[in-house]
Amino acid sequence: MSIPGPMPEARGDHLVGSALALLTSNATGAGLGLAFWAIAAHLFPTKDVGYGVAEIAAMTGLASIAQLNLSIIFPRFLYAAGARAPAILRSGYAVSILMALALGTVFVTLTGHHDYIDRGAFSAVFFVAALVLWVVFTIEDAALTGLRATVWVPVENTSFSLAKILLLPVFSIVAPLTGVFESWTLPVIFCVIPVNYYLFRKVLPAHFASSAGRGSIPPWRVVGSVLAGEYVGGLCFIALSAVPALLIVSKLGPVQTAWFQTPWLMGTSFDLLLYSIATSLIVESSARPDHAATLVPRAVRLACSLLIPGLVVLLVGAPVILKVLGESYAIHGTSLLRCVALALPFMGVNVLYLTFARMARRVRRVVAMQVGLATLVLTLTEVLIGHIGITGAGVAFAAGQAIVACLVFPSVVRQYRRADMGPGFAPGASLVAHDTAAALAQDEGE
Repeated sequence: MSIPGPMPEARGDHLVGSALALLTSNATGAGLGLAFWAIAAHLFPTKDVGYGVAEIAAMTGLASIAQLNLSIIFPRFLYAAGARAPAILRSGYAVSILMALALGTVFVTLTGHHDYIDRGAFSAVFFVAALVLWVVFTIEDAALTGLRATVWVPVENTSFSLAKILLLPVFSIVAPLTGVFESWTLPVIFCVIPVNYYLFRKVLPAHFASSAGRGSIPPWRVVGSVLAGEYVGGLCFIALSAVPALLIVSKLGPVQTAWFQTPWLMGTSFDLLLYSIATSLIVESSARPDHAATLVPRAVRLACSLLIPGLVVLLVGAPVILKVLGESYAIHGTSLLRCVALALPFMGVNVLYLTFARMARRVRRVVAMQVGLATLVLTLTEVLIGHIGITGAGVAFAAGQAIVACLVFPSVVRQYRRADMGPGFAPGASLVAHDTAAALAQDEGE
């Protein structure tokens, strides 16, 4: 039986360690992802690479809908839940898996034939199974992060990235038409089994024991508001990642989609790197709320040490980096990569604003910003790719990030200077809503 009351403040400062683990995971994934697409470009025809890009984008887009944005929810609530964490974790898994099964079945049976999915029952079943596994693969990392066991996340993701590269030569022979997608998805099976064993048999019981029966979550009204808002925001985030590839394959064809994929992946991967730092900040602020205000400047300095060199490398080295894939990839992708690189400073401002809003549980601000950003970028992409090709997606991304950053920048500066205040300098708003009667009574939608 759980005892009412918050978890004791966690011992130790895990901000840098957790952030570096997530940064290592995402950076290694991005680097090995570049290697994956470079090898695929040499082993498969460009058209088949483009179809692989589109099928992966469809799967990850559906997975983002099915996982209910638990990648944000688990880091925010799982540690503080204490003795209630096992029930929350199991419920999240069950609902997400059922959602993935339902969405995948509808997609392959009721939305018509998609050129990038091979015909036949086997391909349809394989797509649905891959979707379910991808959902588990995504939320298990969030669970480990939320329970401050982040050290295993880069091990898992690096193993996955290496395995999918090793499978490319095999599938270029045994399944040349669908091998890109199959090489990408099959290694997930060998990751989710050991990771979930470790999560449910080691990490979760240890957290339950350390809680001594204590733990708390906000009222269900608050949780429901956060869940709904983050779900909408999560759909917008994945739309920025997946929808441009689907727009390009439908309007410009699979060859240009292949040229598009690697520059887009490289540039937008910095978004994931920034969210790695933001997630670590949120977890540590939840586990050690009295230290939240001092954690913010350290996280910002860490983000700047990543963004500034990244911007220089991508702007200067774009043609050299892309030439690894082949001359045509460098010719057609360099301008796209440079445009996305120009968005990095604005991306940093926007991620910091969202982090402040999440830490203060200002749901409406999170939703408004992410919906606005996604609408701007995707609308501009739809318009521009017809005129300037795949570079239009990069121009749209940079312009959308810049417009939103300019709007929120004054608020970000105020909050950074007074890290004990919530977004918009709202009276009485704390950076982290403590589990007290006053904090819980505060309206989430302010």
